[in-house]
Amino acid sequence: MRAMTETLCALLTQTWFAADMPEDICERLSAIGELKEYPAGAAVVSEGTTCRELGVILHGRIALRLALPGVGEQTILTIDDGDLFGWSALLPESIATSTGVTLVPTTALVFDREPLAALMAANPEIASAIYPRVLVAVTRRLQATRTQLLDLYRAGHEPW
Repeated sequence: MRAMTETLCALLTQTWFAADMPEDICERLSAIGELKEYPAGAAVVSEGTTCRELGVILHGRIALRLALPGVGEQTILTIDDGDLFGWSALLPESIATSTGVTLVPTTALVFDREPLAALMAANPEIASAIYPRVLVAVTRRLQATRTQLLDLYRAGHEPW
């Protein structure tokens, strides 16, 4: 078990999410993680449903899609190595705000919401290491979305 935790921690620290995470925190976090392999086309989270897992992409790519009235499901952003999916698992309501579908075979380190919440509640130093990283992920996502909107609404272009 210890060897698996060390292996997962080593994989996790290769991502931007945990590159500078203290080793003891990385190991305690990795001890509750599970390595998952998803084939291309797998839904890793579904919009409007309870989000039960937080995942860190180790290798792969996921399309984040929204159900748009009258249009259907549309990809709004793609995420890659080191990015998070399922961060709604950290919220009390834990309802997913988008659908994540793998575009290529994808490997992720996944954390079930209950053990993760219990670990963070019992260890404030773990929570204080995770939450700023989640906020960085949210900021990265918002910046990418902003860039897309600026392109969509550039001068002289009216999308409607």
